[in-house]
Amino acid sequence: MSGRPLILRVACGLLLLSLSTTTLPRLLALSRHAGTLLSLPYESRRERQMGSWYSSIQSLRNTLSKMEPVALIAPPRDAGPTVFANYYLYPIRTRAFAGRDAYRNAAPDPARPKTIVAITAEGVERTTYDILRDRDLRAGRRVVTAPQLSEAATVFILPIAASLDGPAPETFVIEATIMNPNPGPAAVRLTFWQKGAARTLTIPPGATATYYDFVYQLFGVMESGWMRVDSTQPLRAAFYFVNRGHADATRLPNVQKPATRIASGPLYRDTKLFLLNSSDSVALTTVGAETIPILPHVLVSKSITSLPSVGGNVYAFVTTRELNGKTDFLWPAQ
Repeated sequence: MSGRPLILRVACGLLLLSLSTTTLPRLLALSRHAGTLLSLPYESRRERQMGSWYSSIQSLRNTLSKMEPVALIAPPRDAGPTVFANYYLYPIRTRAFAGRDAYRNAAPDPARPKTIVAITAEGVERTTYDILRDRDLRAGRRVVTAPQLSEAATVFILPIAASLDGPAPETFVIEATIMNPNPGPAAVRLTFWQKGAARTLTIPPGATATYYDFVYQLFGVMESGWMRVDSTQPLRAAFYFVNRGHADATRLPNVQKPATRIASGPLYRDTKLFLLNSSDSVALTTVGAETIPILPHVLVSKSITSLPSVGGNVYAFVTTRELNGKTDFLWPAQ
């Protein structure tokens, strides 16, 4: 007998012996685990294998209507859990979206589900678009890293205050910085109009409050309007109208009184004239040859193609959008 075949057989035997030494304990453990699972009901086996993820989808399924479709929103680069969520939610109809942007871009589709389920590798949860948006904004960075603070004042008006989304990536927010330079605390009352909702903040002496989405963080709404600030101490503040999607920021004026002499500038597309009546009485306003009565505490807008002359007890300004999507403002002289 040749020595070569014998050497090969011995080598193969040694290899098998070494493999069995390293894999046999694992095989035995898997066998014992399989035996343990075999004695459990189906639901318990799934929970034992998939942990909290399966528990979360079981709890969720019990709260969903089988008659309503569901939007499954997962991170754009981690769609794997969506497949399992779709399987375990059956017979509930589902529609998968790769990220929040895909869901908001489908807004014109009347068949887009209203019920949202957020999916991650850790679990699933029923949520709302507003909450998903706030998570994204909170995790990101403010556009304005060095805000330019105003002179100190106790009462002023923010002529536009908004938290809104357009088609991705358009995301409009107000980034705010409010500093109390005084030796005593400042009680700050913020009133958000059109509805007149109010919130009160206390800013300690020498402290600064910052916001990445001023309107939503304070009032929990995605709306637009204007805001009045009343403080027991003079405040220095900076407010910026920001489009997160384009990293654009425009510093907003802290308005002290009505003004209508709008500075001239180029007008692009979607140009609008805004008229703000911050008073407690109706303001009769002229726009060119037209007279417009504006109710108390109301901000109205009007599409324009050229800059008109404006008169009345209002604060007037213009917005216009450049071709690259940037919003420009034309303010009046104070």
